[in-house]
Amino acid sequence: MINKTGSAVSVNSCLGGFGLPEYLFAPAFTMCLKTGLWALAVAAFFSQLCCEDTSTHPPKPISRGIYVAIGSSVKLPCGDGMTKGTEWRVNGSMLVSGPVLHLHNTSLEDQGIYTCHSPNGGHIETLHLWMGYAPSPPVVQCWSPSYPLKAVCSWTQTPDPILPTYYIATYWYPRTEQPLVHSCRRESDQDQQCILEELELYATVPHLVNITAVNALGSATRILPILIDDIMKPDPPVNVKVTLQPGRKLHVQWAPPPSWPDPVNFTLKYKVQFQWDKRKTASIMGPYESLSMVRSGLVPGRTYHIQVSAMDFMGQGQSSEWSDPVTITLPTS
Repeated sequence: MINKTGSAVSVNSCLGGFGLPEYLFAPAFTMCLKTGLWALAVAAFFSQLCCEDTSTHPPKPISRGIYVAIGSSVKLPCGDGMTKGTEWRVNGSMLVSGPVLHLHNTSLEDQGIYTCHSPNGGHIETLHLWMGYAPSPPVVQCWSPSYPLKAVCSWTQTPDPILPTYYIATYWYPRTEQPLVHSCRRESDQDQQCILEELELYATVPHLVNITAVNALGSATRILPILIDDIMKPDPPVNVKVTLQPGRKLHVQWAPPPSWPDPVNFTLKYKVQFQWDKRKTASIMGPYESLSMVRSGLVPGRTYHIQVSAMDFMGQGQSSEWSDPVTITLPTS
């Protein structure tokens, strides 16, 4: 064999100097030759790949998203921000010539897709501009419709952040030496309501509920102290029925809210509201410990709208919302 300098290369040299017998030289030499040709082919491929001229392939346009607070100002440079003759377009329409786009006192109307183009019209960059607000501390309220098993917390934000906002919801009981932090159970990270479980009953130190809102522009936290005995609020009673009895009397009956887990040991009491004259006039009767009541002395021909509300027997917490109204008109005779 001949090397690149023109000097001879022996078969033994190709084979690594193993000193093979002569009768093995031919097949060994063939194997060596094939191996050498394969190596040359691979080297040539990578040499071509390495040295390929890419100047004929323009760079791919850059695409990125930018989040901007409404009312702020922003500068959007195209590439290095120095190239002359470039222009910015928004949603496909010409906006301004120049490498830097200035937006002042931004509003929601500035949201859109901005593209930067070279002097020959080539596409250099795409910016997705998203407008919104950094989160404000959430306004949190908590109540227990299923005392003593669980409580519910919900929250709102003003102004609405507009941007996708995620919430971290936790709670803990600070009385213990090493408070165990619980996650407040939710359907999704963007859900603005959660469920608290395993709360300390008859506690004198409040649980602490932490709601943190996070989006691309910042974060904000609200910590709310709660005592479950103070936030009891049953759901409205159900199955309200009204029956007309002789003597222009109305018999009203109802059932406890299904979400109240133990109405025997944690008793409820009820109030009944009667409205008439297109609900401009109302009277409230009760509270009642039973699941029914009878009202007499009603006016013939008058239409009554009757609703029932529930609350803790000892008066702790809040009354429920009123149940759906049941309407009845007394006969005139």
